[in-house]
Amino acid sequence: MSLKTNRRMFLRGAAGFTLALPFLPSLFGHEKAAHAAGGPKRFVALATPHGGVWAPRMYPNEATLTQSASYAGHDVRRGALSLEVESGVASLSPVLSGDATRLTSTLVQKMNVLRGLDVTFYLAHHRGGHLGNYADNDGNGTDGQSVQSKPRQTIDQILAWSSKFYPSLSSIRERSIVIGGNGMSHGWSNPGNQTGEIQRITPENDSLALFNKIFVPPADPGQTRPAIVDRVLEDYKRLRDGSRRLSAKDKQRLDDHMDRVSELERKLNVSASCGDIQVPGSSSIDEWDSSFSVDPEAQKRFWQLMNDVIVAAFACDTSRIVTMNVGDHFSNFVGDWHQDVAHQANVSAAQHEYIFEGNRRFFEDVYLDLVSKLDALEDPSGGSVLDHSLVQWTQESGCVTHDPLEMAVVTAGSADGWFTTGNYCDYRNLQKSAAKADGNNLVDSHCGLIYNQWLGNVLQAMGLDPAEYETDGYGGYGLVQLSTEGWYGGYNKYGAAELGVMSEILPFLKA
Repeated sequence: MSLKTNRRMFLRGAAGFTLALPFLPSLFGHEKAAHAAGGPKRFVALATPHGGVWAPRMYPNEATLTQSASYAGHDVRRGALSLEVESGVASLSPVLSGDATRLTSTLVQKMNVLRGLDVTFYLAHHRGGHLGNYADNDGNGTDGQSVQSKPRQTIDQILAWSSKFYPSLSSIRERSIVIGGNGMSHGWSNPGNQTGEIQRITPENDSLALFNKIFVPPADPGQTRPAIVDRVLEDYKRLRDGSRRLSAKDKQRLDDHMDRVSELERKLNVSASCGDIQVPGSSSIDEWDSSFSVDPEAQKRFWQLMNDVIVAAFACDTSRIVTMNVGDHFSNFVGDWHQDVAHQANVSAAQHEYIFEGNRRFFEDVYLDLVSKLDALEDPSGGSVLDHSLVQWTQESGCVTHDPLEMAVVTAGSADGWFTTGNYCDYRNLQKSAAKADGNNLVDSHCGLIYNQWLGNVLQAMGLDPAEYETDGYGGYGLVQLSTEGWYGGYNKYGAAELGVMSEILPFLKA
């Protein structure tokens, strides 16, 4: 008798939903059905603070970079990802390591590790830079302050309101799921019309509340609900168009309100159901107590509960976009992490050890947990849900905290065959030094290609055309501004060679 794992079996067994059946990866087997292009695509962005991981611990061995090509005026390099396994631990690098039963060669062939993507100006501490809204930063330095007045919607919100990404909303309860801390997603106050002000999307930190947003029991078939918009439409028109005293800003507020009401009504009319799924018995916020900030095991449980809701939402097709801003450090360090650890990581091997171990734990406990569960879930159009997805992990900085240079991008999934996978790509220009190891610094870094190019690649992979998101005469996505900070490692390092290729797909990645 064969055991087929379908969506309902997963939902009844996912950890956090019910104790009746635990999540059992072995039931799914190691062989996945052949991937058939054409199913719905999904996008997940996970982000962690600071960065600051030394390159030899973050990236695979440079000896694996056996292929090179000339691009944007310098040589870029590529190698194949390969695992080393010892004592049950599989590793692509010291950070990218985990249980060998989950970090398998099959999964690794669905991953990419990218190095050498930069922001052209000094951004320091930020949230919006992960997804293209560089205005959401803490205002450190002249560069950061100058871009705070130039907000843009983040790429997840571009996708959330794109008819190309969502050709049908018939099953979609949440266009995008925004999770964690203060979030990192920004969109128009009137997203339906793409007008108004750019606003922060309020995140959800309660996995049970998130579950209840996504899984609402179908309405009684005999019940009729008067249209919410119809109830207020005449009053809205009378006020908006009939009052001479109404300012342009107040008219925009009215339009924004009606747009939100219309979207609420659309959600209420979604009739998708995932069968007899049970409501979770606990929530992520149950993990919050006085020791949570220094308890990596509690942090692990918190984020894995979020992962379970994400996987279930994808399985039921009630959402296809997730952003997760993970502010926890996965460390038992007691003290000022920002000053005593993050700012010391490039000058102290002892303090770097905390950075290293925290990122290693995040990779195994959160990122690997999510992508392995997505890869274990069968997609109706063939292959796994992961095969039709792109799941990216980015850090706030590169190998030096504050500097958005040599930013690491770790991905899993090919976005329905759009990307090649199994690659370690190094886009640095080794002739353009940024940070230099000396008596006051333990880390070397170099400038490379521009991070905006990667964001444009993501949008193209999800089905959008460059003309739908490129602005200011530049390719890629996000503000392009050259640094005015003469001490910044990226100062005067980007010219026509790097700026001129930003509409293109990054080398080695297009299938």
